Amino acid sequence: MDEYLLSVVIPTYNRYQYLLPAIDSLRRIKDDRLEIVIQDNTVENGAILQYLNNNQDDRIKYYHISEHISMTENCEQGVANSLGKYVCLIGDDDTVCESMLGATEYCLKHDVDAAMFTFPGFNWPDMTFEAGMAEEPNLFYELKIDGSVSELDAMSILLEAIHSADGLPKKMPRAYHGLVSRKCLDRVKEACGVFFPGPSPDIANSAAVSIVAKKCIYISDYLMVSGYGYNSARGEGNRKQHYGRISEKPWLPKDVEDKWYDDVPKIFSGETIYAQSLLQSLHAMGRHDLAEEYNYPCLYAMFLAHHRDAFGYMISFCLKKPKRILWMLRGIIERFKIRKDILSKPKEGYFCQKQGVQTLEKAQAYTMDIRKDLIIPYWK
Repeated sequence: MDEYLLSVVIPTYNRYQYLLPAIDSLRRIKDDRLEIVIQDNTVENGAILQYLNNNQDDRIKYYHISEHISMTENCEQGVANSLGKYVCLIGDDDTVCESMLGATEYCLKHDVDAAMFTFPGFNWPDMTFEAGMAEEPNLFYELKIDGSVSELDAMSILLEAIHSADGLPKKMPRAYHGLVSRKCLDRVKEACGVFFPGPSPDIANSAAVSIVAKKCIYISDYLMVSGYGYNSARGEGNRKQHYGRISEKPWLPKDVEDKWYDDVPKIFSGETIYAQSLLQSLHAMGRHDLAEEYNYPCLYAMFLAHHRDAFGYMISFCLKKPKRILWMLRGIIERFKIRKDILSKPKEGYFCQKQGVQTLEKAQAYTMDIRKDLIIPYWK
């Protein structure tokens, strides 16, 4: 097939223990409109070559680069090698459900540039938790679905990300764990030369897509399963390891420190890499005005709240510029008010959770089964 309806792109590096089961789960979807693009940066790739030889499927397109490249470059290559009218980028410990094809068909019919949706989380059996943390269920659903479709104001959500400095909003349009048309991705590349204009591909692409997308929607449906393995960012976060020197993160671009913005603390964490990636994307897309609105006070407060051992570093960092001290104090006060407001509200529990789910395929099958009684088939 020269062109597919949907390309599921999986960038991967040295994680075949997740990737091969993920491919197994995708192969269960018997639909020729699906393209599965594996973009592999693993040096020794004999295991997957043997797997592909034993499990031949014309929908699987395998691309391999043996020399080390960044995660962003791997994502870039994967999308460039895909042929689908729509693209969904997932991690090698994730999978999509058959419902993704129906949703993609709906997007094509209604000329949608980007769609977001809800999805369950799946803790792989090797997931570990910090001592003292309550272990989460294997499979958990945070939101109930009903099959409704609503329009999204992508620019408003982008401004929310800029003004809150609190990572990636769940409904912010993007290719990673989202659905974006080829036409929209091409507009991003035409504007800045790449699909992922920043070191963290998810928020970098999301900011760019939000700027150029003409029609975005939210679909209240389970279209994929987000997997969390031991070596995932969430897994590192559970072990307090998603933090450290920028130079110690080999998956980052080689020039990331050279491009690092002066007022972003020059240390790797979820907060700082998202800030750097968001700002870099905004500048790449020519939206310097939006970058000027970034909430540095909130960034500093969030960083300190999650990394209290870095207090000395932050004091030293802020003393280099008087305005940073004011930003940090203002951010701490604002965060205290926000946290007080959050704690005063009743905490919502999971809509559904299930223990004992041991494989990604079973998580995928259970998700497809549970959604049958919850949604109206909007794609018909």
